[in-house]
Amino acid sequence: MDYKFSTDEYNRPLAEFTMGHEAIGRWFSEELGRDKLRIEALLDIIQQLEQRRIIQHQIIGSEFQLRLHQDEIEVVALSLDIDVDEELAEDMNLYDEESYAECGLLDFKQAVTSWYEFICP
Repeated sequence: MDYKFSTDEYNRPLAEFTMGHEAIGRWFSEELGRDKLRIEALLDIIQQLEQRRIIQHQIIGSEFQLRLHQDEIEVVALSLDIDVDEELAEDMNLYDEESYAECGLLDFKQAVTSWYEFICP
């Protein structure tokens, strides 16, 4: 999973993730933004998951829901209007890559840490 961070013409931070992970980039840009305290809280949640102190955690934002598990994360656009607590059938795929993405917890942690360093140099 590759990504790059930049700013737009209004100096707002933008995260761009590779194909299949675009929704994660949108979540960083639209839900995390420059909120240092929120990023620090997210890193704390990730640490709790890694240490097996919690099994899962979810964050519902204005546009996306982030579901964190001990081994992976999922970003789901609220506009998909699916029950994210139910697993998708094996033959069902979400085709809107800007609305859904998943990745490993370690990869996500590295991306969040990089975002934090980008936001708070």
